[in-house]
Amino acid sequence: MSPAVSARFPWYIRIFHGRQGARSIHFLCLCGFAGFFVGHVTLVILHGLPTELARIVLGETQHLHLTRALVVGFGGIAGIVLIHVLATTASFCHPRVVQRSIQTLIDPLRRTLFGHQTSTQHYLTADISPYFWLNGRPPKEADYLTLARDQFANYILEVGGLVHKPLHLKLAELRAMPKQTQITNHCCIQGWTGIAEWSGVSLRHIIELCQPPPSARYAVFYGFDNKSTSEPHPKGAGCYYGTVRMQLAVHPQTILAYEMNGQPLPIPHGAPLRLRLETQLGFKMVKYIRAIEFVEDYKNIGKGHGGWSEDNIYRSQEAGI
Repeated sequence: MSPAVSARFPWYIRIFHGRQGARSIHFLCLCGFAGFFVGHVTLVILHGLPTELARIVLGETQHLHLTRALVVGFGGIAGIVLIHVLATTASFCHPRVVQRSIQTLIDPLRRTLFGHQTSTQHYLTADISPYFWLNGRPPKEADYLTLARDQFANYILEVGGLVHKPLHLKLAELRAMPKQTQITNHCCIQGWTGIAEWSGVSLRHIIELCQPPPSARYAVFYGFDNKSTSEPHPKGAGCYYGTVRMQLAVHPQTILAYEMNGQPLPIPHGAPLRLRLETQLGFKMVKYIRAIEFVEDYKNIGKGHGGWSEDNIYRSQEAGI
């Protein structure tokens, strides 16, 4: 919501923006539909279930075939339950097949219908959430803990892959670059939201410095946090990583954030550096970034699905909000 809109409307209108957002409206509509369903079914039962079911299912008004109506009605309900059971069983037994099938059907449609306009957020300082929820835990790896003890004074961001100029950037060098600040709404895939102010360097600026060729279609972000019992692999196996299409990488609000709400980025929120993708769900915003790699394809990184969450929790590469 823009500052002008935020100032124009009272709190009971603005509550449907920011932290509550569209989910508030969705929840109220769901409650209304559930109430309608319970009330409607209760009236049908009280008025005479076989007779009303015949009228609903078969459209009969005079010659009521009660047995046929019961068979058709309850047979339809049983069919829905069976489909649900089969779909749930398939999801548990063959999650990768379900993931690929859904992505094949839905992701091209998403890309066709959405993302053709540049979406930017502008919230007020007064909109900032008093508490910003956390997901995950900080890395426990020795190299990260050593950097953290020195307030990341020796931190170096490695930028490589398909680039003309590989970069090795200290945190002080990143802070010396043009600073971008934005107050935006974070949307987690778990359903919660929170508004915060983020400051950092535009990823577009980093791209201009390292000069990836047109063949570089994705930017891969590697975190310090190791998700396996083995040592993190430079190609994503073990460490948390995520990939971003170059169209998202050059979005005007895609930044590498080193500050949150005017203070150095806290460790629980991803220090020393975290990705901010304001048009995507939170799991795409890799925290504790140690390296960025530009690649033509991500099939040989990790398990080949475009991110740790996509590899291990079967999420989709498309995570737009």
